[in-house]
Amino acid sequence: MIWFLPLAVFIISIVIQSIWQRNYAQSSKLPDTFPPALSYVLVLMPVGLIVGFCMSHYVAWSLWLVLLLAVEGIFIGLFNWFMFIALRTMAVAKFEMIFQLYTIVTIVLGWILLKEQLTLMQIFGALFLAAAALLAIQAPKDNKLELKQKAQRKTVAVAVCAAISLGIGLVAEKAALGHMDLGGYFIFGFATQTIAVVLLAAKDITISNLKKIAKVDFMQTSIMGVLAALVGFSYIIAIRLANNISLVTVLSAISLPIMVVVGYTFLHEREDTKKMWIATILGLIGLVFAAL
Repeated sequence: MIWFLPLAVFIISIVIQSIWQRNYAQSSKLPDTFPPALSYVLVLMPVGLIVGFCMSHYVAWSLWLVLLLAVEGIFIGLFNWFMFIALRTMAVAKFEMIFQLYTIVTIVLGWILLKEQLTLMQIFGALFLAAAALLAIQAPKDNKLELKQKAQRKTVAVAVCAAISLGIGLVAEKAALGHMDLGGYFIFGFATQTIAVVLLAAKDITISNLKKIAKVDFMQTSIMGVLAALVGFSYIIAIRLANNISLVTVLSAISLPIMVVVGYTFLHEREDTKKMWIATILGLIGLVFAAL
């Protein structure tokens, strides 16, 4: 059960990452594609190269592996872009609820493509986590700055796209790990993601947009990169040690009720406190069952 430690780091890191990106996204004047690209280029890719080359970095190259790396790079790159867009206008708790759709995508694709299975107790735990998600979505209340109905639907669609993109990317990532060790993935997996986010940003590169990049953007995106590195490293190590992406994904869903509480406490998002705490308790129960 040593993989529980990197999983715990992943859960904590993803909560902090969401809060940080939410705050930065609301104030950023840059195009939506720039912050993810800057975070990768400034921090995530250099750290990936340093860690990867310091470790064993064996890779069994094949056309299939190249395809897997391309898929995970494209879809995880798209996830980073969609996530930043959604967090500009959507409360963290609402985003996290919709974002949990990636759990379903990952489990279904893991079952179909990777032949992974969940035990009955783990499925039971997943039901508790799903119940926590349903309660959490009812907790946030509209506020005076809420978007108009049409704009809300667009933001929800972007959040759904983020969840689906991440689910596909994570399954491709897990499959790619079967052909390389961790060091190899930290080099080439992060490289394909970096290429994807840079290509997305390329469409917005103009002189006027480049002039908008300020010192504060370098600082903010660098911290985004550090948090993304913690999320990426801890998640990859967890699924490598557990060797079951479906199980790790189910357990990581505990971040949802945690995010509801954090959004209420630190971001002052107006929620129903009773539902928020019930969701947290259900999530913790689900975590216990899923770990059995």
